[in-house]
Amino acid sequence: MFGSVLEFIDQHDSFLISGHVNPDGDCLGTEVALYHFLETMGKKVEILNADARDPSFDFFDRHTPIGVHEAGTPLPEHEVHCLVDCHHLSRLGSVGKAAAALDGVTRMVVDHHVGADCGDGEVLLWDLKAPSAGCLVYELHRRAGAPLSVAAAEGVFVSIVADTGWFKYSNTTDEALAIAADLVAAGVKPHHIYHDLYQRNPPSILPVKAEGLSKIRFEADGRLAWVTLDKEYMRKVETSEFNTDALLDAMREVKGVEIVALMKEKVTGRVKISLRGSDSQDVDKIANRFGGGGHHKASGAEQPGPLAHVKKAVLSACLEKLGV
Repeated sequence: MFGSVLEFIDQHDSFLISGHVNPDGDCLGTEVALYHFLETMGKKVEILNADARDPSFDFFDRHTPIGVHEAGTPLPEHEVHCLVDCHHLSRLGSVGKAAAALDGVTRMVVDHHVGADCGDGEVLLWDLKAPSAGCLVYELHRRAGAPLSVAAAEGVFVSIVADTGWFKYSNTTDEALAIAADLVAAGVKPHHIYHDLYQRNPPSILPVKAEGLSKIRFEADGRLAWVTLDKEYMRKVETSEFNTDALLDAMREVKGVEIVALMKEKVTGRVKISLRGSDSQDVDKIANRFGGGGHHKASGAEQPGPLAHVKKAVLSACLEKLGV
């Protein structure tokens, strides 16, 4: 796989890199690593996403330009479009809509999610066992014998810690730890990355976090933890810069919880569903029922709403999975 991908890259000159809507750490980190790899290979490359990055990732600005697409405008000229941490154009928001209208562009998927082999990519860099999508770009560097810059190493490191939960999830393999050690040797400072990601929050997030924690509920003798966040609360989230993933983490910390479900209502009325499973529970099939997917232990989906309807359906699916 890596040999054929490297051969394909060698045959093309201009690349556009795009990730899924609301890009997370794995998505952004992989984009950054791929950007610097392609530059090292002498390619013309640009990153363009439908949504702006979270402010906590602003440290990437030191070395990597990450553009935001203006809906309805054409994409910059490119021969190859790299779909990162996803495999369908529909996951790229406005970028995907613009890309769907283009002819003569080859799409390359860089992903580690279930179903990537059935996505929109003609060229596939895919491994379900990869701890993060960024690990695939790390391997590209290694196979090509390309120097690993500090910028690229930071990208891969962020992708790994994002998807392994700073090495506490079940996908923390020996491979993940070995790559992380190599990245530190290449110049990554883990304590700096941690500080930039988590220790620069404004005081305004504390009451919003407290309110979110108060909304958490439990079912099935504590085996299911869930929370719904309506539009009014999500407006507070936006103005305070609070990351609702903290609520997912809080629910997972409770003894006896096997499945976690977070449902948040967007301004548009659509509802984003985030699911997490314990060692004994896979949640990807639950997400599949709602048109989503992801990993066995971490999956998501989106539904048109209303929130109350989605909540009822998701809780029913989760309880069914628990055999309740």
